[in-house]
Amino acid sequence: MRAVALALLLVVVAVAVTGCAVYVSMSRQLPDPDLANARGQDQSSVIVDRKGRELVKLYAEENRKDIKLADMPTQLRQAVIATEDKRFYEHEGVDPIGITRALVVDVMKGTKAQGGSTITQQYVKQAFVTSEKTLKRKLQEAILAQKVESKYTKDEILERYLNTIYFGHGAYGVEAASRVYFGKSAKDLTLAECAMIAGVIKSPGNYSPYLEPDNAKARRDTVLKQMKDQGYVDEASYVAAAASQIKLVGLKSRAASAPYFVEWIKEQVIEKYGERRVYRGGLTIKTTLDLKMQRMAQRAVNEALSRDGDPSASVVTLDPATGEVLAMVGGKDFAKQQFNVAVQGKRQPGSAFKPFVLTTALEQDICPERAYESGPVKLQVGSSTWSVTGAHGAAKGPMRLRTATEESVNSVYAQLILEVGADKVVETAEKLGISPGIEAVPAIALGGLKHGVSPMEMARAYATLAAGGMRTKPYGILSVKDPAGKTLFTGKPKTERAIDANVAYLVTDILRGVITRGTGTAAGIGRPAAGKTGTTQQYRDAWFVGYTPELATAVWVGYPDSQQEMTSVHGRAVTGGSFPAQIWHDFMAAALEGRPESNFEKPDGLKHASVCTVSGLAPTPFCPKTIKALVLSSSDLATCTVHATPTKVRVPALVGTPKEDALTALATVKLKVKVVEKVVAGVAAGMVTAQTPVAGNTVNVGTLVTITVSAGGSANEPPVAAFTVPSSIKAGKSAAFDGSTSTDDGSIAKYVWEFGDGTTATGKTVGHIWAAAGTYEVTLWVTDNKGEQASVTRRVTVK
Repeated sequence: MRAVALALLLVVVAVAVTGCAVYVSMSRQLPDPDLANARGQDQSSVIVDRKGRELVKLYAEENRKDIKLADMPTQLRQAVIATEDKRFYEHEGVDPIGITRALVVDVMKGTKAQGGSTITQQYVKQAFVTSEKTLKRKLQEAILAQKVESKYTKDEILERYLNTIYFGHGAYGVEAASRVYFGKSAKDLTLAECAMIAGVIKSPGNYSPYLEPDNAKARRDTVLKQMKDQGYVDEASYVAAAASQIKLVGLKSRAASAPYFVEWIKEQVIEKYGERRVYRGGLTIKTTLDLKMQRMAQRAVNEALSRDGDPSASVVTLDPATGEVLAMVGGKDFAKQQFNVAVQGKRQPGSAFKPFVLTTALEQDICPERAYESGPVKLQVGSSTWSVTGAHGAAKGPMRLRTATEESVNSVYAQLILEVGADKVVETAEKLGISPGIEAVPAIALGGLKHGVSPMEMARAYATLAAGGMRTKPYGILSVKDPAGKTLFTGKPKTERAIDANVAYLVTDILRGVITRGTGTAAGIGRPAAGKTGTTQQYRDAWFVGYTPELATAVWVGYPDSQQEMTSVHGRAVTGGSFPAQIWHDFMAAALEGRPESNFEKPDGLKHASVCTVSGLAPTPFCPKTIKALVLSSSDLATCTVHATPTKVRVPALVGTPKEDALTALATVKLKVKVVEKVVAGVAAGMVTAQTPVAGNTVNVGTLVTITVSAGGSANEPPVAAFTVPSSIKAGKSAAFDGSTSTDDGSIAKYVWEFGDGTTATGKTVGHIWAAAGTYEVTLWVTDNKGEQASVTRRVTVK
């Protein structure tokens, strides 16, 4: 035991000696924590587009103004201490209690310990050391924090901290932050404004009221509660401040051409490298943005929505093959509205969500030509009845899925989602690129989502269709280099198979019809393109999302900060086929100008099949009209049930046949019959002597045919009908018929001709012209001077 104790003592001494040596060595390497040393030789960073054209320079010192602690509101100091370091006036730079508490929380949550830093440590990290997350940096930070505490008073440290820390959007220090967010000096801040600024410190990107207004308000309210709990404010002040609205002055961006995109990129690089390195480290951030294309997108928005009071718009364009963001318009006017709808907006997509239902149906081998009821429908969903509007106007009856997509018929898609399953549609949407979290309810077929989608998500999902079912992850940074030109980061495409290529092509083929003849004709750009319109209830959101093989672009029009109805913009209601389609057209036409036209690549797993235009199923011999439709090779079409039996028939020749045979002939072709008995001289009883309609006419099944049946004749001899026909008859040319060979015991008084095409003529000799080639039955009726009748029928061929 003595040996073990001695060994342990030696280990403790060794560790202590080693620790002291490390402490002394590291202390000697650290700078003197003097204010002069806190400001190095800063270099501006620059963000450029894909061709190296400058978008913006990031200056560390440009947006900064130091002020005295006495000029900072007491409530601002209290807010910062309450949320960042409530034991600030008690510890000596490093807070063991705070570190232990943070460690316990992190262990319980199973995350990497990162909390517990004091205000002094945060100041040191900002002013003297790097932001890398290593043990060495943490030790340096702790040593310097203690040095700072021994050299300066708590108020001096707090003053330096509040003048140094980063508050987002290029603002260093509370004075700059106050002006960036509220347009006034820090000394004039209200309690609620102090709490908001203090809340931003934890994560300027996540809690910026410009970028994440909901997060910012929640964080502000958290800070206010911490102030109340720690005794800085009373209950009444807390309640009043938490109930107040955040009123911002508006963000000014140096990047006039792509301000929303620049803010999006800044948020990412600050998250990765820290604000100190981004604003002071001389980085060159090369982005995917095409500045020329960006200006085209902004111009398309500005020209379409040019009047005061017009709604805003957002545009996102991706390269379907790589996911590179080529253009981004987050709103119509950055100076007035900094919220970036392109990536942060969650808006209802309306019918622009229907392609995800269509894709699901095709994956389940539902033929795109299958017909559904297009009129208003009432559908049973669980114990509830779902009433859905039908096609525009009074149209109803069967409509093929392809046509229903082109015309955006809600009732058809309501029936379809109940057939394929809302849960499967959600899976499809997520596979294509929509963020998880959509509630699987039937209403999503019509774009009725609980939280909505962003233009970036919609562009990504449609880009997957454009790329033949390959999903890419959108990204905006091509590379990051340090001042020496060393590459710190390289952005690369991340692609994976989402859906079958044949399904993707078939969806594209259907969506092309939306532009060529459907609700999106205003988006036509004279080259292969596919897309879908979307309009929500009360015209609160309007979309056009479409793509060519080269570009996928989502356009949204609406009011970002409200659910305002757009029933009269430039004198018309805003639908997906109006302003969004116009903006999409103007941008895409300009962006693709001069580029060779290309078509969507057709895979091998598709075929053309004959389908009935009414039912969309495999045709029977009785289907009145069929078309060739593109379907999956695996499709096994069911046989049409609408036309299982004929709907139209030709009236048979009945004159001269016995009554019983005539009745049988009419029953065979499902025609109704009316029999008229009449004394006809020279005709035996029971023989058919006349019929209406005449033989050869095409009529609907169930049509009534009246036949005259002889009840017997007089003693007079009936005439004998006979005629001659030309040896050759051609369609479109007159053919002569001669009935002079007919005879009678007296004289023939009347000649009546029936030509089998529904026409008749009178006279002994006549000429007749058939419009079309075919075989016809020509009947001559002769009546003698005593009223006796006879007829003869001959079949002729018209070439």
